[in-house]
Amino acid sequence: MSLPKGFKFLHVTAGLTICIIAIPLAVSIFDWKPYFMFAWDPFITKWNQFWRLFIIQLQFQNQSEVTIGVVITILKLKGLERVFGSLKLFKIIILLLFYNFIIISTVSFTLFKTIGWNLFIPSGPFGVFFGLYYPYIKYIPDVYLAEFDIGNIASIKPLGEDISVSITDKFSAHFFYLLLFFSEGIPSMIVCSIGYFIGYLYFHDLIPLSDSSLDYLDPIYYKLTHEKEYEARSNSDDITENTSSSNNTNDIPGNESQAIDLVDDDTNVPSREDTPVRTFGQQMLDTFRR
Repeated sequence: MSLPKGFKFLHVTAGLTICIIAIPLAVSIFDWKPYFMFAWDPFITKWNQFWRLFIIQLQFQNQSEVTIGVVITILKLKGLERVFGSLKLFKIIILLLFYNFIIISTVSFTLFKTIGWNLFIPSGPFGVFFGLYYPYIKYIPDVYLAEFDIGNIASIKPLGEDISVSITDKFSAHFFYLLLFFSEGIPSMIVCSIGYFIGYLYFHDLIPLSDSSLDYLDPIYYKLTHEKEYEARSNSDDITENTSSSNNTNDIPGNESQAIDLVDDDTNVPSREDTPVRTFGQQMLDTFRR
């Protein structure tokens, strides 16, 4: 049984992909990019623009980060939705956004107040992606393992030994995550490390809130995805199918059922196998006789 192609039954990663593309496009069209910049000085200390902390995780600022985010979501994160389910992954993303907001704000404020480092926080869901990087490594199995003998390729055998490198299908994920990690220099490295640390704590049950604490989001999710309506329709179709099949078996007229019973009870009636095969001519004559 092969997995469904595309985003079939994967509402969360489909919505995440749309948001990664659509929000930066709208921000670029309306020239709102300056609103997604953040540093404690001057945006907080002088202008009191605390709302910037709430929106910096909504969109990537440049096309390369958008491309990397889309590639990671389409090729890698769909597997997480199949593992956890759409509703659970939806809640995990909400919690990752919340915890990244709390910890990034605290860390940047501490650095600014203690050592005077006005940390520029890059815009984009870096923390969410790296929060999902840990479960991707832990829960998604390797599909294949390829081993390459570098000694034979390069005709180099130091100390008389072969050098082999093992590569799995997760190599591309590690590569794209590495590009995202270094995309904004030291600020992105700090934000991505915080996101990975939050993912580690969450999936080891070391933080207070979990997806079970967000059950009140279930109606919102079902309203956005119409998944309950789909389940209700499929269940009603199954019930209708079963009812119609049972009706077909029960809708036998009384005289026919009696005839069947008589045939079953009559031991003198020859079985179908004992009945001689009639020729085509006999069948035609029987038709006209009736």
